[in-house]
Amino acid sequence: MPTWTIISPCEKDYDHPMHMNIFRVMKTVYRMSDASNEPSAVDEGKHIATLGYAMSQEKPGSPDLSSVVIHFRLCTQSVTQFVVTTRPMQFVDMARNICIPIPPCKLTVSAMADIDEFVFATSTSFRGLNNPVEECDVARRIWQQVQAKRYHRRLLQQEVIGDIIDIACYRTRSPRCSICDSNLIYCNGCQVASCESDNCPGSSEPPLARCGRHQKEVLCFPCLEERGCTAELEKCPECKSWCCTRDMSSCNGHPIDIQLIPGLPGSKSVLPKLIVAYAKSARVHSPKRGCCMECELPGWRSCNSTLCWSKTICPECASGGVACLCQEVWACDLCAEHSPELFIRCPRCDRPFCCSCSYIDECQECHRAHLCYDCAEEESDVDDGVMMELPKFVASCGSCQAKVCDRCVSHSAFSCAGCLQRLCSSCRMSLCDNCQELSASDDEESGTGGDTGADLDV
Repeated sequence: MPTWTIISPCEKDYDHPMHMNIFRVMKTVYRMSDASNEPSAVDEGKHIATLGYAMSQEKPGSPDLSSVVIHFRLCTQSVTQFVVTTRPMQFVDMARNICIPIPPCKLTVSAMADIDEFVFATSTSFRGLNNPVEECDVARRIWQQVQAKRYHRRLLQQEVIGDIIDIACYRTRSPRCSICDSNLIYCNGCQVASCESDNCPGSSEPPLARCGRHQKEVLCFPCLEERGCTAELEKCPECKSWCCTRDMSSCNGHPIDIQLIPGLPGSKSVLPKLIVAYAKSARVHSPKRGCCMECELPGWRSCNSTLCWSKTICPECASGGVACLCQEVWACDLCAEHSPELFIRCPRCDRPFCCSCSYIDECQECHRAHLCYDCAEEESDVDDGVMMELPKFVASCGSCQAKVCDRCVSHSAFSCAGCLQRLCSSCRMSLCDNCQELSASDDEESGTGGDTGADLDV
């Protein structure tokens, strides 16, 4: 008896077209005879399901399909727990040795009818195929042809549009819509077909959810409902369009009781310790969904720290965040406190400024900050002790103009390969501004590229 393993935690899922239908039957069987082990999700990983069939040759010609059998067991069991047959619709509880009819639930009956039709359509198509990837690929193509024919048949049964149906599509199982000639799209779960054009009457037969950014991500509504929180598609609460779950913004919940993590003198990095602290911390709420990438929800923010505890932050968790006076950079309260590379703080007024802000300067090497421009105008009112600790800038990078104080100017530095002017570590692979202008001018005249390297000046 030819057999496919449809569901198994031990084998890679190759998206077999009967995966969802077998899952629906499995839920019904376990709900009736072993409710404690009823699968809650299609990818739960607790069960093994195989699908097999037998053919008979009673008359000359093609053999007939005589039986379709499905075996279910837990992955911890070595023998079959339930054996399901589609003709008649029943299953055998092997442990109790009793035969139980399957109730005529619409979803289960439809699933078993699909399984029967799939086996009949594919029974002669897998000869010589031993690779599970090839088998699933062939199975999907054949089942999509069946679904295309079903789609054309559904449209033929609609009297309103019956006179514009292209009969040739029905006869050939065409992958194009028989109304508007657009491509058909298929549910990634059960492969049911529908027209891809939103303006076509056939696009609602049946309705499918499709990601606006990733056109191959498609699910029918029954598959969406059954997959629940594990579904790959969600509806954006703002624009009401469908999008991939991975593209939906989400707030992970503000970490609780994060203690101040001191950094090394002259260093701006405490991030490795901070990441560990975020991972171990409890949260004020479980992950909360936001909106799709095309929309913005009022009060939701994104922290400028690339290693923040959440890519997007809800209004509840965003309170207490810090913004530069230029309003170009915002960080959550924790990252602003623990990630010193985000802001420069004036030693007098303690206001935060982003590192690209023109209102304040700091030493590129030791990261000591000078007074912001507002406080510098009131320098006469600043304490002598504060003034003594302020950096005195005596050099700057020839490319980005980052300042270097008198204490750090003697440290090893990179220099421009053209004129030996000082460069900071961030610009070490560049020429200084003057040499870049000269190089660009020479390139225009000669049509050749110049050397843009930098040498280490010790």
